[in-house]
Amino acid sequence: MPAEKVAVIEDIDELLIKKAQRKDMIRNVLPFLGLVFTIVLLTIATHGLLLSGQNLVNIINQCFTTALVGVGAAFVYAYGGMDFSLGPACGLAQIVFIGSFMRFDMPVWVGIILAILTCIIATMIVGAGSHLLHLQPFIVSLCVRSICTGLLEAGNNSMGGKIVVPMDTFGFFNNNLLKTIILLATLVISWFIFEKTKLGKEAKLIGGNRVTARQSGIRPLRVIVLSHLILGIMVGVAACFMMARNGMITSGSGGGLEFNIMIAMALGGFPMEGGAAAKIRSVIIGVLTITFLTNGLTIAGVDNSYINVIKGVLFVVIVALSYDRTNLKQVVFM
Repeated sequence: MPAEKVAVIEDIDELLIKKAQRKDMIRNVLPFLGLVFTIVLLTIATHGLLLSGQNLVNIINQCFTTALVGVGAAFVYAYGGMDFSLGPACGLAQIVFIGSFMRFDMPVWVGIILAILTCIIATMIVGAGSHLLHLQPFIVSLCVRSICTGLLEAGNNSMGGKIVVPMDTFGFFNNNLLKTIILLATLVISWFIFEKTKLGKEAKLIGGNRVTARQSGIRPLRVIVLSHLILGIMVGVAACFMMARNGMITSGSGGGLEFNIMIAMALGGFPMEGGAAAKIRSVIIGVLTITFLTNGLTIAGVDNSYINVIKGVLFVVIVALSYDRTNLKQVVFM
């Protein structure tokens, strides 16, 4: 082979290596630095109030539901899926829960099961529906989002608008020890399933290359169904705690949840296209970052609308830096 061609090939290999190293840095190093930078900057901006004892308790409460849903969403995003209906589905689950208790006098445990089932149905329709109907997941999720939003508004109106949650019955959901136990158990179990079991490995393989996954004998429908099942369970559990924490249910309950999840994943370095680089730790880093960011800006007196602008800009920047564009021409459905 001519020396000129060898030199060209070596230059290409060097560029590819540098590109891979850049992606690894963005996904593994920058999220940690981003979290540290956010905490330091906002600690200074809030004159130390960000890290005060009382506020740290608030941060734990604020990141609890986002962490639960984020861990569940990791399975869906790992195979290249998405779900924009999480917020309305979470709100609808709260209406179902409180309605079963206040209207039909059902036990609390029945309401919890119904709330979880509501979210499982919503996420299952998005996952299995998009695969079986050969539709883009975001199209199906937008349809489910519209349905859940309508049902949430109808249920809320039928119960008189703002629904006050009876805390004498549901106050135990605000127990910090209970939240800590559930969160730690969820993180450990989810990490094990995601990193050590067949489901997690197959989901990441599908996200990396659907054609290769199919040739390897992986059944995508099974992975999709189980991934959305886990997500539905997590959203349902989060809905119960969110309901008690807010103390009331409105037609806007759960709003913005799916957006916060996507921002958290992007900030944590979780690849939005899925694949082998997907890690549970990325979700946790991202959840902590978005929680500290929102909490710190609020303490600093920044208007909530501007906080959403900041989060939106961060999301666009991070995705633009980290998104893998080599998969754009891959077949979306198998």
